[in-house]
Amino acid sequence: MSNNIREDCGSSKLNYSKKNWDIVCQRYFEKSDFNIKEFYGDVLYVSMGSAYGTRNQSKNVKTTTILEKYPEIIKKYNDTSQNWNIIQGCAYDYEFKDQKFDIIMLDVWAQYICKEEYSILYPKFKKYLKDNGKILIIKTLKTKWVK
Repeated sequence: MSNNIREDCGSSKLNYSKKNWDIVCQRYFEKSDFNIKEFYGDVLYVSMGSAYGTRNQSKNVKTTTILEKYPEIIKKYNDTSQNWNIIQGCAYDYEFKDQKFDIIMLDVWAQYICKEEYSILYPKFKKYLKDNGKILIIKTLKTKWVK
């Protein structure tokens, strides 16, 4: 499946800089009606971006797992002083087996959310939620069908 995913729906081509993206990400998170300062338990970030979420999340988070496709993003934004579990892998292919999360931040898109891809990823990651867990997306991104 991963070979068919449109690359322009992802963020691998974006020029992340912490200063600029922190401003953008803060606004995205605030306008999406969730507060990373209130995250708790076991959190999965599907895509690393500039690691804004992981760097600013609540101290109530027990474990932080990041699934990131691109090794250059991991190399650039991994903070080795943090106890993050970073997995280099594709969101469309990677399987977590029996691992469950309280919060899953599904953020693999840039510019817009591809509806057909969302319809694949949402059910895939829903099976990794704990009871009463939540999947979050950036609500300020427009969604559209892209073929």
